[in-house]
Amino acid sequence: MNEKERYQMLCLVEQSYKHWTEEQLPTPLLEKKDRLRWLDEQSPYGLLVQNTNAEPFFIYANKQAQNIFGYNLEEFLSIPSRKSAPPQKQKDRNLMLENVAMNGISTNYYGTRIDKQGKLFEIEKGIIWKLINESGALIGTAALIYISKV
Repeated sequence: MNEKERYQMLCLVEQSYKHWTEEQLPTPLLEKKDRLRWLDEQSPYGLLVQNTNAEPFFIYANKQAQNIFGYNLEEFLSIPSRKSAPPQKQKDRNLMLENVAMNGISTNYYGTRIDKQGKLFEIEKGIIWKLINESGALIGTAALIYISKV
């Protein structure tokens, strides 16, 4: 995924977030290109996107998400998104995704996840929403996450 593709994805993430929340993603006041770079490289929260496949895969992860989970971008884009939660928490993850599918967004989400090394951590105050394009077509599911290590 090159820089242009990452920034195009972030534009969709921003637009969809605003659609569901009527707010901008939390960012410094910057010009668009600088804001997208900040979201991709410097954001204090993780941003992730999974596709709509029957077995969803990650299609985007910012630097903070990569740091949180311990995967580089290439690794992230090669794993099913279900691998982000430990087996004993799959039911909780699936319920959250069903809630997003019905309501478009889930706010103040808390959940257990697992990093590349097998260490568990908690998502705090997560926001998960349907990622839609300009015409309203579903592209995937986006997530904004803050964490605490377990």
